[in-house]
Amino acid sequence: MRQRSRGARPVAVLVLVVGGLLALAAPVAAHPLGNFTVNRYARIEVSAGVVQVLYVLDLAEIPAFQERQEVDADPAGYARERAREIAANLELVVGDRPVPLRLTDQRLEQPPGQGGLDTLRLSAVLAADVEGFGPDQVIDAAFTDTNEPDRLGWREIVVRAAAGAEILRSDAPEDDLSDALRSYPEDRIRSPLDLRRTTWSYTEGEVRAPAPALDGAAAGALTSVDGFAALITRTDLSAAAFAGLLVVALGFGAVHAVGPGHGKTIMAAYLVSTRGRPRDAVLLGGIVSVMHTASVLVLGGVLLVVDRSVAAETAYPVLTLISGVAVTGVGAWLLASRWRRVHPQTPSPQSFSARSAPQEGAKTRRERDDDHDHGHDHDEHGHHHGPGGHSHALPDDVAPLSRRGLVALGTSGGLFPSPSAVLVMVGAVGLGRAGLGLALLAAFSIGLAATLTVVGLGLVYGRSFLERRGFARRFRYAPVVGAGALILLGLVIVGRGLAELA
Repeated sequence: MRQRSRGARPVAVLVLVVGGLLALAAPVAAHPLGNFTVNRYARIEVSAGVVQVLYVLDLAEIPAFQERQEVDADPAGYARERAREIAANLELVVGDRPVPLRLTDQRLEQPPGQGGLDTLRLSAVLAADVEGFGPDQVIDAAFTDTNEPDRLGWREIVVRAAAGAEILRSDAPEDDLSDALRSYPEDRIRSPLDLRRTTWSYTEGEVRAPAPALDGAAAGALTSVDGFAALITRTDLSAAAFAGLLVVALGFGAVHAVGPGHGKTIMAAYLVSTRGRPRDAVLLGGIVSVMHTASVLVLGGVLLVVDRSVAAETAYPVLTLISGVAVTGVGAWLLASRWRRVHPQTPSPQSFSARSAPQEGAKTRRERDDDHDHGHDHDEHGHHHGPGGHSHALPDDVAPLSRRGLVALGTSGGLFPSPSAVLVMVGAVGLGRAGLGLALLAAFSIGLAATLTVVGLGLVYGRSFLERRGFARRFRYAPVVGAGALILLGLVIVGRGLAELA
């Protein structure tokens, strides 16, 4: 007991120190809104006889990568056809009549992004002629953007009066929040603007305004930096530099593991609901890491062969739903088994008599146990020594999941591929550095697995520490509570998946 106690203290200290240091490092995103986003902006300007729209499309690194073949083949042709496609999915109604928008100008830019990949910015000017209204007549209008409604990203619409026109009423603002998608407000990063339709009333005045200017992307507009993705762009690949990159990638994996998700809560709930062993913590940490890495490789491979018709980000809600169902199922099974241990069914008098009365010449179960028990029971390792055999099974009331159950639980916690890791893999292929990308991903995964394992071991040894000091009796219902927490966590994940799919 003392040896285990002394061995547990360094582990506990390591958990606190590593956890504290890693918690100080905040993960950052490549594109401000995430490298899977497709962002849209429409500035509507009204004046005499015309409604003009400055439309901006901003593709983050991953969707821009999916457009690479069309863009590289004919940049000017791509910009023209993409702008016309956008115009075809815009609906403008002035008065009570639909008015078509025609393309008058467009501009394509590819600002540098993270991981050696470019982003993509397409600006277009669209115009609709409006006739039959006087300068002081009140005109009702509506605008709807139906382009790619299922893609994740920022959607903004503003309405302005120009050249003597006047806005009388509008449910869209006059001033934008993102400077035409050049600078996203930090307080809205987690809840992007999602304005797809607006209505307003105006008087058009007597002067026709000139077309809006096609201003380009602001220099240095990409303010956030993804340190892990930046590793793939390093030019110094000497042996020492390569080793350093792997160490840094390992550190990024460790930091990534302390972020939201990654099975830590699932591991904690499981290790509370059953007497998990150190090897269970190691196995769970390893499975979560392996599954996480596999999901990165699969999604990265898919992105290399599909075009923009496939929204890769839609994989995340599906994986969320699958993970939630798996966690809920494991939690329900654990709850049922733990509840039976805490509240065993009382046998009927007849069945109790039949089971308790030993046959002549036969020993009771207790007598057999006494014959084969040396009087020492190592709960920590599940060892029961006796001349009749050597068993590694834990007692029934604290039995952990089978290996298959642990694999299912760990897999459910590692289904979500890290966007940064996906960016590294895609960028590595784009730069012709697939080998370096795989090496960085492997180091990243080792760091992830190490942190998760340390967290799991801290939970296991922490529980053992409390048990040895007599706290176990006070936590009789801890296994039931842990299983209930696992169910609740699974239901929350299911709900989040369903909400994202809606």
